[in-house]
Amino acid sequence: MPLTYDQIVQICKKINDKHMPNGQAFVDAVDTWLERYTGENGKQFMFLAFKQLLFLVDEHIREIERKVNIRSTCAKGCAYCCYFPIITTRAEAKWIMMKIAELPKREQEWICEHIQWYGEHYAEKIKRVNMLDFTEDHHFKETYMKEQLPCIFLNRQTNTCLIYEVRPIPCRTYLNYCSPNVCAESYLPDEPFSYEFLYEFYIEALHDFIQTFVYEGEDVGIDYPDDLFDMDYLFRFFVDEKK
Repeated sequence: MPLTYDQIVQICKKINDKHMPNGQAFVDAVDTWLERYTGENGKQFMFLAFKQLLFLVDEHIREIERKVNIRSTCAKGCAYCCYFPIITTRAEAKWIMMKIAELPKREQEWICEHIQWYGEHYAEKIKRVNMLDFTEDHHFKETYMKEQLPCIFLNRQTNTCLIYEVRPIPCRTYLNYCSPNVCAESYLPDEPFSYEFLYEFYIEALHDFIQTFVYEGEDVGIDYPDDLFDMDYLFRFFVDEKK
């Protein structure tokens, strides 16, 4: 049974009062993974750690849902939130590229063709949203959403994500527990809930993990620390580099 907005407000209060994680699981995970490292490919090991941290975010969300007895009404094929401005780091974009490189050759080729088509097909929309400064403009989300520019990794034919396993944190932490209609009726509905507080634990764990590798002279496949501080709209890391 979908929840009402008032019920969501009460559940948010309950989560804040009783069920906020302290981030220790992320610290423990980093320590465990570092103990397991035996000197193999540092770049690949870092990529695996990145994926495991994403899964840990998912596990925290499921645990909170269990404690407050809620279930998301989000469903495969529902892609209203895939028109949100997704902001991520250059490091995460590079790991997404690594994920794409793991796919079968035909899938890789299709995604590359899709990215090229995206940059050409949405050129005018991209030009307009490129002028939105998400660091200064407090209303950039509303303006961005009105453009209805889909995520670069949304398959419009199936309304599914092309990189679902490594989709960025904003995609993983935004969930609806009310009627799915609220997302259809408004670009920025009040009802959906964000677990964005998990981002701090996730990014700190990445920093700790990478710092250890870098100080030991390992190649982690990114330019640290710059790539973890360089944040931008997700599509920019792909469209611009394909020009």
